[in-house]
Amino acid sequence: MTRSLRDVDSRAPAVTRAVAMLEELARRGPLSLTELARSLDLAKSTVANLCAALEDSHLIRRMDQRWALGYKVVELGQGFLAGTDLVTEFRRAATLLPVAAQETLLLAVLDDLDVVYLARHDGNQPVRLASDIGRRLPAVVTALGKAMLASLPPAEQDRRLATIGELPAYTPRSHRSMDALRRDLDEIRQRGYALDDEQNTEGVTCFGVALPGGPDTPTAVSATMLTARVTPDLRESLTKDLTTLATDLSRLARP
Repeated sequence: MTRSLRDVDSRAPAVTRAVAMLEELARRGPLSLTELARSLDLAKSTVANLCAALEDSHLIRRMDQRWALGYKVVELGQGFLAGTDLVTEFRRAATLLPVAAQETLLLAVLDDLDVVYLARHDGNQPVRLASDIGRRLPAVVTALGKAMLASLPPAEQDRRLATIGELPAYTPRSHRSMDALRRDLDEIRQRGYALDDEQNTEGVTCFGVALPGGPDTPTAVSATMLTARVTPDLRESLTKDLTTLATDLSRLARP
């Protein structure tokens, strides 16, 4: 549940509450006024005023008796992506990779303990993914997320992991203990790439490589495929291509 915003310490409480509302709608989908008030721990009158203001700005819209994100959010998101050299370069460079260009490739950043997807390249081996641009997923069940967590300085990694109350279990192969997760992150750091062996989606395997050089925002690229297609040779070729792609993109991710 979203933390209480009644006494939020902010220079602009209304803005903070409006952002929290947009995040809640993005996370949970269309919600009623009552559901929003309960989730945000705000009075219904406050939420109603926020909804009216956001509707006037086309950031949210009515759907029957519920509220949902508006089309203006898509416009803003596309504006961000259009002005991001990293996304443009990812799309260009992905098509030139010897082997990985045939696969589904993803670009994402790490926001606390969530992966946020920025771009996707679809090769000729399509895979159905829950990775729409802008979507969030727990980092600990994705190759992208684990690659980025493993790239963090030890103190920062410890700080973030300490906030996990319960590990998300998406499949029977998802990590069930912090010890197992930490061992996985240590192995990723040593070999240079992360493996999601059906920890997120049964029947799907992903390889992830973090951009080197310590960019301000941890960033990574990944390749996704059906587990049945994975062979030692394909694994080696893909991780090599992903490492090349990550290295090429790292110069754009650094300030």
